[in-house]
Amino acid sequence: MTTEQSRPNHRHVELAQKILDIVIERGMSRGERLAEQTLASLCNVSRTPIRKALQVLADQALVAADTDGGYVLAVDPVTIPGLGGGDGEASESDIHAAILRDLAAGRIHEIQTVAGLQRRYGTSRQAVQNALNRLSDDNLAERGAGQQWVLKHFAVSADAVAKSYEFRLATEPLALTLPGFRRDLGAILSLRQSMLLLKEADERAFDTRLFERTDFDLHMLIARGCGNPFVAEALSNHHRRRRALPSSNHANAFRLTQSNLEHIQILEQIERGNLELAADLMRVHIQLSQSQRPRLAGRGVPPAFKLVAR
Repeated sequence: MTTEQSRPNHRHVELAQKILDIVIERGMSRGERLAEQTLASLCNVSRTPIRKALQVLADQALVAADTDGGYVLAVDPVTIPGLGGGDGEASESDIHAAILRDLAAGRIHEIQTVAGLQRRYGTSRQAVQNALNRLSDDNLAERGAGQQWVLKHFAVSADAVAKSYEFRLATEPLALTLPGFRRDLGAILSLRQSMLLLKEADERAFDTRLFERTDFDLHMLIARGCGNPFVAEALSNHHRRRRALPSSNHANAFRLTQSNLEHIQILEQIERGNLELAADLMRVHIQLSQSQRPRLAGRGVPPAFKLVAR
């Protein structure tokens, strides 16, 4: 088996890094057990990908098999490095980013083949295939007829961000109010803890990476809780795609801290079962994010959110 073939799936590596982030945020100690179900709830995934991600960590000796089954933390969290994928994965990531850049700039057509992209970027067939698989996972590409791949130009076009806000404004408040919305109280509790860490941090030391993760997790929590599977699927695919795109968020730390406060207010109302109010707050949150991008409005928590502050 080649090195490229044996390299872990990108999604499992990404999930493994997320587990490490949780370990550090929670101040876990060496030898502490990593419960699969808890991690699955925190990461908004099933237990199967959690097992794959834990195996990635085990392969790097960051976790160890427990005698009672499962895994325990094998190192002191302060010594944990970030997960790297080696030269092959870096090349794959570069191709992934280059395809998106060239597609957005109109330098390549929506219809492509692996061979054509291999010639364009001067790299291996497997690296191009891996990059296309990542784009497919993120709902940014899909297989076409024969050897063709169809890249989704609309998702990276000049007006993609505006169209994304329109879609979210029409669907996310609706998702919260549909019959059968399910509240995952364990995930809500963990997500609030991370949001409160952000709230307590000094604006100058604001953890953008943690914010991006809580932002994604909140929107995915709403998508997965939605009582309509068609709306849930559409929202989940949209937020995975949004997360996969190169960051275009130029908001400063203040806007991100403000957005985090809005997230906390929405999450509190979901927890309390006040879903109509949560939907109203989500609608205001999306409108504020749209109107304050890229320009920042006045400081302070918006009045709509102050009304429900504890």
